[in-house]
Amino acid sequence: MSFLEVRDLKKKYPDFTLDLSFSIEEGEFLCLIGPSGSGKSTVLNILTGIENADEGKIILDGVDITDKPIQARDIGLVFQDYALFSNMNVEKNIQYGMNKKKKSGKEIKEMTALLLSYVGLDGYEKRRVSSLSGGEAQRVALARSLASEPKVLLLDEPLSALDGPLRKRLRSVIRNIHDKTGITIIYVTHDREEAFAISDRIIVMKDGSVVACSDAETLYTHPQSEFVASFTGDGTLLPSSLFFEGDERSIFFRPESVLISEESIKSELKPSYLVINNTEIVSIEYTGSHYLICTSFKGHLILASTLVRPRKKIISLMINKESVTRL
Repeated sequence: MSFLEVRDLKKKYPDFTLDLSFSIEEGEFLCLIGPSGSGKSTVLNILTGIENADEGKIILDGVDITDKPIQARDIGLVFQDYALFSNMNVEKNIQYGMNKKKKSGKEIKEMTALLLSYVGLDGYEKRRVSSLSGGEAQRVALARSLASEPKVLLLDEPLSALDGPLRKRLRSVIRNIHDKTGITIIYVTHDREEAFAISDRIIVMKDGSVVACSDAETLYTHPQSEFVASFTGDGTLLPSSLFFEGDERSIFFRPESVLISEESIKSELKPSYLVINNTEIVSIEYTGSHYLICTSFKGHLILASTLVRPRKKIISLMINKESVTRL
């Protein structure tokens, strides 16, 4: 049995139905991603007890917590807006959850210092919450959630209000805290790159259901559907019949799986590749680390990634067969 099991969970709304099952192992870092309205935050609300499911079971560490009140579930939640107590300083905010655990004064003090070191806020004990930056407030909210020692920690797009560079720094902080504590984490984000960077495993949601579940590399290189392929990054979808006569399926591949040549290529000399000669460049985008090339072939657009900007308008492409997914 997995550490946390969500079995046939259903929640019906007038214009939306959540219907899914999934599990997570103890100490795992699981990310939930999907477009807005796919049900990611609803899952967290039901797990914590903020909302009740219409059907299904939630089993945590062998115990059915489906109908238990919020305070009895042993699940922590970090909100998007941090929800810190403005009338308390940093130390009191963190200790709020610990006071309910009936710890001694010494234990509370030692735990507070440890959590502040985890989130990189040593010496901030007496700071007023109102004086904190957005990133500092988020780290205090994270430390406060850890202070209650939950079996599972849920994070609902915790970095969405922060700018790009700060988001990258804090996602590393969150992953480091996970690795140090071994806590089980379910992390909701709309940011694919963020999920890829910090997760052990990713669930992709659409319209209230799970449409894919795997590690980031598998999800990216061999997506299970056209939706998952497009949602998880740039890529090209082509009819298989361009290369395999009579095949009605599609093939999908990422830009980095395509090699570019400014000369014509004999396909028989490149058996490990699908060769396309005489494609016309439609656009070139410089991303800072590479050029993203968009070419046209028989009415289809094909994306390729290269470190060197092509000099010619008409080029040839070689698509690594091992990187191609049939859909």
